[in-house]
Amino acid sequence: MERTCLQLLLLSTLVYCSLGQGGASLSIHPDRSQFSEYESVSLSCEVQGNSAGWRVVRNTERGILSECNTDWGKQQGSSCIVSLILSDSGMYWCESGSGEHSNAVNITVHDRSPPASLSVSPDRCQFSEYESVSLSCEVQGNSAEWRVVRNTSRGILSECNTDWGKQQGSSCNVSLIPSDSGVYWCLSGSGEHSNAVHITVPVGAVILESPALPVTEGDSVTLRCRYQGTPSDLTADFYKDGSLIRTETTGEMTIPAVSKSDEGLYKCTNSVGESPESWMTVTDLSLSDLSLLASLIVSPDRSQFFEYESVSLSCEVQGNSAGWRVVRNSERRNLSECNTDWGKQQGSSCIVSLITSDSGVYWCESGSGEHSNAVNITVHDAGPTPIPSPAVPVLSMSLPRLLCSLLVGSPYLLVTIILLVKCCRSRTQGETRIPRKTHQDQLGDHVEEE
Repeated sequence: MERTCLQLLLLSTLVYCSLGQGGASLSIHPDRSQFSEYESVSLSCEVQGNSAGWRVVRNTERGILSECNTDWGKQQGSSCIVSLILSDSGMYWCESGSGEHSNAVNITVHDRSPPASLSVSPDRCQFSEYESVSLSCEVQGNSAEWRVVRNTSRGILSECNTDWGKQQGSSCNVSLIPSDSGVYWCLSGSGEHSNAVHITVPVGAVILESPALPVTEGDSVTLRCRYQGTPSDLTADFYKDGSLIRTETTGEMTIPAVSKSDEGLYKCTNSVGESPESWMTVTDLSLSDLSLLASLIVSPDRSQFFEYESVSLSCEVQGNSAGWRVVRNSERRNLSECNTDWGKQQGSSCIVSLITSDSGVYWCESGSGEHSNAVNITVHDAGPTPIPSPAVPVLSMSLPRLLCSLLVGSPYLLVTIILLVKCCRSRTQGETRIPRKTHQDQLGDHVEEE
């Protein structure tokens, strides 16, 4: 009987282990979740069995759900290679064609600000001959040893105050001629660099006035087609990446709120001539300033909890909140929504009394598939749970040690083991109990005594 109880106990453990193991796991190289901008990361799906149909997907902090090799990442064999930028922050996991999920990993990309930035005044990258421009190095910390340098279109590398420009305090002032066209940046004595700006001084009479420094999504930007260094009322055609996008009789074009799609190579033409091309860079909004259709609100506002604590999750939606619900991808790779096998819907909130298996990624999702930000919630074990002393001798202390990690990870397994122990104890006691004598046995005893 003791052997049978042990077999049942081990069988339940094996069943738990088999249920707890998913079909795939997301592998990250290098193995970390915090990265700086412009670093590269390799993501791959390690699958038990046939890996066909599995792909890496993500839900960014902007609420965009997509898979590798669409508008992000590059599929190379079985790996997805991502050159990271700030907007790549989010939750990543593997997903099969049949909807199975791997573990999810929260990847955060931090801004890698250069130690200095080149400031251009006025803020544009095309100038007419004899116009003046002021270039200065804005440095975080000590600005000593920083100077403005350039590499002209003639391939000559030099610094301000040599054969070009005049140093005035922290600024380098340049009265421009066509040979001053080139790339300008700040350089420290130790070789550190700032951002670079391409300044063009065309020989022709027409220039495009566009921002030299990156503009932020949502900003209003005006592009002007200038003639002889002054604004012109000549009708101008504006081109982006070689294609005509607008014709303006005023000679200027305004983009009320620029987006990432407005980034590109611009030029203008009018009846006098054609400007050189200039690149306009559009940077993403800071992730904290993003405006999403919905946001997941967590109360209390934290991502780390102990077992048996309660958390309230709600979707704050811009406009009609109908059709939005809280969903999750747990660490057991189960994708589900509140009020199914976890959580309780109370009004617009989902109340969850947490256990360790509730650890996972939570977000809001609409009926049309739109997503909010994602939050990774981790539930820690509240502490060791007292386990009744086993009555069956075969349960020596070595077995609890062997199963310790599993007991901590699953209260359900713990309950199963306790019930099995009680079952075995009752059956063992039943087998060792002295049988009650029947009436015939008592009669036989009486005959023997006579």
